[in-house]
Amino acid sequence: MIQLFSLYNGAVTDITNVIKSISSTGDKAQAARKLDITLAYPIWDRNQPRTQIAPGTKVWLLLDGKEIFRGVAWDREINSSSEELTFPAYDYLIYLTKSKVTYNFSNITPEDATRQICAELGIETGSLASTGIKVNRLIAQKTGYDAIMEMYTQASKTNGKKYIPIMDGTKLSVIEKGKVVADYTLRSRLDGVGNNILSTSYRDTMDGMINKVKIYDDKNDYAGEVSNGSWIGEYGLIQDNYTKEADKDSISVANGMMTGIQRDVTIPALGNWNCRTGYAVNTEIFYVSTLQNAVMFIDGDTHTWEPGTGKYTMSLNMSFDNKMDSKGD
Repeated sequence: MIQLFSLYNGAVTDITNVIKSISSTGDKAQAARKLDITLAYPIWDRNQPRTQIAPGTKVWLLLDGKEIFRGVAWDREINSSSEELTFPAYDYLIYLTKSKVTYNFSNITPEDATRQICAELGIETGSLASTGIKVNRLIAQKTGYDAIMEMYTQASKTNGKKYIPIMDGTKLSVIEKGKVVADYTLRSRLDGVGNNILSTSYRDTMDGMINKVKIYDDKNDYAGEVSNGSWIGEYGLIQDNYTKEADKDSISVANGMMTGIQRDVTIPALGNWNCRTGYAVNTEIFYVSTLQNAVMFIDGDTHTWEPGTGKYTMSLNMSFDNKMDSKGD
């Protein structure tokens, strides 16, 4: 069961009973999580109340009594023919995507840099993934979000870990991307036992493959290479170059540039709020060999509720590769 509340003109209102449709969307490149909401907005029937929402209205969403979203309405549209009010709301990460900062960071970890950026932009911080890696970086006129991701991208080049920011209420956290959702499997079995998948769309491609990286110094002199011989033998040579950076392990960075076959999967399924962008999920899908027993990373998700019927579904965009929204060089 979902409940939606609003804070408009200083008054808190439960607006659940006028919801016609509601969905929550996340994506690793979208940054801020988004609610798309359609409300009944009676115009001709004076006996029916009109719920008021405007840009800047605070909204929060509860699922089975637990808050899962808190944010702000960004714009609205009133349609007199359908008697509906529609609006998107974004969580507070939206402010980091709309405001710009400039820093010349020296010998600072991404987590400490994130605290500075958020303090300047008035965003509280929660749990920030600890890297312990000191970074030197000039960030000029970048959004707060891009600045944070650029700092964590530098750490990722060194330790190989992937990161993603999320909002917990009004607090920004940064987590390691790819933690597997516990005690849950996306399942489609031939005998139908435990099935929770509605359908599957599967695609694999060589686009984006890199199976050899040659390393050069700042004078463009050859300094080494990494490669995957089995990929080269099976798919042909696809090569990239990397110029060494003083504060990076060149072999680690070059290995991080290697990319195999990309497999993208879209799965509509019965809703489970734990399945969101930044996490991973086990699969047991009998009719796709690579998904019969796999771990897939969620790069995009849409959760949809139908208040009238109580139906709750989700659609997950997934990949075998755990990739972050890398920023900077």
